[in-house]
Amino acid sequence: MYTSHIGKRFVQFVNEREKKALSVEEYFDKEFFSLFYDHAQYLQSPGNTPLFQVIAQKKTHEAEARQKAKLQIVEKISAFSSADSAPDMSFAIGYASADDMGTTSAQITSLRLPVDSNDMYASWIGAGFGIGLPGGLALAFDKPEILSALAEGWMLYREYVNQTAGLENKVDTWNGIWLTHRFDEFFNPALPKANFQPVGSDGTMERPDWTDIVFALAQQFPSETLTGYVYSFGQMNKTVGFVRLALLEVGRFWKALFGNTTTEQRKALKNVYTTRFGVSAAIERFSTLGLQAMEPKDLQKYMPGREAMPALKNDDKSQLTYKTYIAWISAMLNNQQLLDLAQEAATMLHSYGAEAKRGKADRGNRVDELINSPNRKRFIDVLTDIVNDDASAAPVSDKLVRVLMTDIPLDNVPLFVTLIRFKHALPQTTN
Repeated sequence: MYTSHIGKRFVQFVNEREKKALSVEEYFDKEFFSLFYDHAQYLQSPGNTPLFQVIAQKKTHEAEARQKAKLQIVEKISAFSSADSAPDMSFAIGYASADDMGTTSAQITSLRLPVDSNDMYASWIGAGFGIGLPGGLALAFDKPEILSALAEGWMLYREYVNQTAGLENKVDTWNGIWLTHRFDEFFNPALPKANFQPVGSDGTMERPDWTDIVFALAQQFPSETLTGYVYSFGQMNKTVGFVRLALLEVGRFWKALFGNTTTEQRKALKNVYTTRFGVSAAIERFSTLGLQAMEPKDLQKYMPGREAMPALKNDDKSQLTYKTYIAWISAMLNNQQLLDLAQEAATMLHSYGAEAKRGKADRGNRVDELINSPNRKRFIDVLTDIVNDDASAAPVSDKLVRVLMTDIPLDNVPLFVTLIRFKHALPQTTN
């Protein structure tokens, strides 16, 4: 029933912004219904409702059928209000089934909920603000700036639907696509369609990855922690619940990955960056969708203490993938001194290991052993062996020991060692 809350909040926001006094029912009647449903192609498929039956009967092109379905909804809401009956999904989006044999019967309660007709109309409006996530989920926010941006995109979606035969009536999918475009730093309000391709060559829309949504929000609200509501509506409603988005730390990752890049470079990075966790797994595993949940896929293969580090490749796609790994680790460490020290360590190891080519093979073995150290103790032990063998390594080694013992939490030691591994190995891929 969070849809009702969102719908009422949006109408309140519209009234404040435009100095109006519309009731929720009036907004539904005068604005929302005409935009979403009073056309041959809907913007959303309202399952289990009279309007959905019009789709099933292939009569959406008939204005009379659409108006009849609307009247049925109004009558159901009126009957609910006067008969003191429980609301159900046939006239309120996101609500329970009408009886305990329905697929969403678990939502049925004997408690008398404090809802009225405005809540019913608001549920329709609020359902239009779902931001589509992979796996059929949607994300909603009680934040005026986000609601306003999404409503702004509805008008454009109507244009695309009217101009594109067979385009899906999936406003959740559209909302996700539009939001990532609308909140991008290159968005031009005067040219909202510039660099915007919401529909694929096959005439379908593809939901952005959940990380694209979080990145977009981090650009717009860089210092905030937002709370969103995750759900899914269909024949069976699904509630995941509220989830927090830590945008400040996500912004660090975005800056490390996409900062000072062109549109084409950013597109190339987005094409190779994928996460270790899907959105459902990330929500289940972490209390907050933040930096930790955005760990790049397959990075674990390059972490020390598991197996030998895979050989790094020199092709463009691989190099971009390594850049995503380094950017994420850099954001996790969040300490420029550590990043600089990792580069110093890599340079020192190159210099030390160069002697292996001149008959000192044990040096190459020590370097490999160091960057494969599974824990802090082993790393320091091998570092001591290197200093005993070559005193010139002492200055950088002293810095490494100091930060490992005092500045880096134990959980982050593998990340720091992995960063050294990449800094040490990557120059070799360009030889």
